[in-house]
Amino acid sequence: MRIAKGIEDLDGAPPGAVVTVGNFDGVHLGHREILSRVVAHAGRIRGTPVVVTFRPHPHVVLREASEAYLLQTYEEKLECLEAAALVLEIPFNREFSNTSPEEFVDGILVKALGAKALYLGYDFALGRGRAGSVEVLRRLAGERGLEAHVVPPLDVEGAPVSSSRIRAALERGSVDEAAACLGRPFSLRGIVAKGDGRGRKIGVPTANLHMELRKVPKPGVYATRARWKGKWHASVTNVGYNPTFVVAGAESPLKVETHLFDFNEDMYGDRLEVEFLRRLRDERKFAGVDELLAQMRIDFAAARDSSRNLLDR
Repeated sequence: MRIAKGIEDLDGAPPGAVVTVGNFDGVHLGHREILSRVVAHAGRIRGTPVVVTFRPHPHVVLREASEAYLLQTYEEKLECLEAAALVLEIPFNREFSNTSPEEFVDGILVKALGAKALYLGYDFALGRGRAGSVEVLRRLAGERGLEAHVVPPLDVEGAPVSSSRIRAALERGSVDEAAACLGRPFSLRGIVAKGDGRGRKIGVPTANLHMELRKVPKPGVYATRARWKGKWHASVTNVGYNPTFVVAGAESPLKVETHLFDFNEDMYGDRLEVEFLRRLRDERKFAGVDELLAQMRIDFAAARDSSRNLLDR
């Protein structure tokens, strides 16, 4: 897969470009359906499957939202788009947000890419006031000789899959619904950083995940599995503020801390990926360490049970 950082980075128009356009945050099942159609069409005409996407995400620019809005990092998104032969990355800013649908179709799809066909998700739109709706883009593409296809919504558990739905599920802690929409468990990646060492002192060492700002599940305790140096390990993860150890009135940052079962390696500075399998309970403040440890034993048993059948995947 080649990544072109703007149209000036293209080495001419790719042969037989079959194009899709979108943000693709999370690269969920709906996105994958669109991409599979693009790849299949390109294969039929011996053309090039092309993804046009935007960096940063328009929501971050236009609504001044934090990167914590996003379901995955940009690099993770690119990994999920590897079926495309070419990803054209459009730098997104307020000036570009005023691009008219005609300018987009003529300047990028026709002139830069020489597109033969266009595939769009049913709810896609671009430009100021979402003027570039799928209906408008399909008409403009057709007038310029491009085949234009609108991919209908893909329903999971009775409702359309969307990035917004997945974000809402994570805000409720519904990692099972998020996984159903993604087609894989929701995951976080980061570097294991030194924490305050409190877990090791009570006999439960944890990996403190330092990562780019992005969406995390609702604070609570989760059955997870963690991948370190290519191997998966059953684990349990706390997303939260460590209320048992926070002095009243003091502030504590949100942390993602994972305990790997039957594991005793030094991971500091290493990359770790954590997949969320099932929500076990809310985070809560305990009267002391003994009460916390008693609850941990219950959590550990539940987490082991949830991950037991997944480790050979």
